[in-house]
Amino acid sequence: MRIKLIIFDLWQTLAYRDVDYSTTSKMLEETRVEIAKDKFVKIFEKSIQTKKWNSKFEAYKNLCQNMDLETNEKNINLLIKIRDKAEAETKLYSHTISMLKQLRQQKYKIGLISNSSIFAVEQIKKRTNLLEYIDYPLFSFDVGIIKPNLQFFKEMLKISSYKPKETIMIGDKLNDDVIPPRKIGMNSIHFKNYEQLKQELKNFNITI
Repeated sequence: MRIKLIIFDLWQTLAYRDVDYSTTSKMLEETRVEIAKDKFVKIFEKSIQTKKWNSKFEAYKNLCQNMDLETNEKNINLLIKIRDKAEAETKLYSHTISMLKQLRQQKYKIGLISNSSIFAVEQIKKRTNLLEYIDYPLFSFDVGIIKPNLQFFKEMLKISSYKPKETIMIGDKLNDDVIPPRKIGMNSIHFKNYEQLKQELKNFNITI
């Protein structure tokens, strides 16, 4: 079956933050909260990225509560400062726009599935023109769930009206982006770098 919809993860696939540290690691270091990093990443995602927050302060207050950190103005503002500094360095990879242009010229539709906060997406809109090239953007705060929840991928199929076998999901995280969509019949590619992606897309008769 011919591929019609190519879906990308956002972070470390199309975009990145040009800082030399992990914000989640820095939050744990600065607050001295003892939580395993992998566990904290999921706490962060569920706390910040599953709701259209009207207030950044309220969002990070929720994070404080969920990480069992004293909920005071100092701690909330510390977490905001760490994240804001990183999000201010949001950039696209050099391959991103030219790749999306080529795919669209070949009549492929482009989807985006991302665990992101509304604040991070505001920075994407402010600092890049990425969303001009996305036909079906879908963020965790739109659906109230995060990857690897299969419902996230099912929602993309629903809004795009494509069959699973007509789609490819591309992302850098094996357990979030690659394995889950295969469980519902979608194709997927584990993104490592642009040259590797070009080679793997050839398996689907897609050339960029």
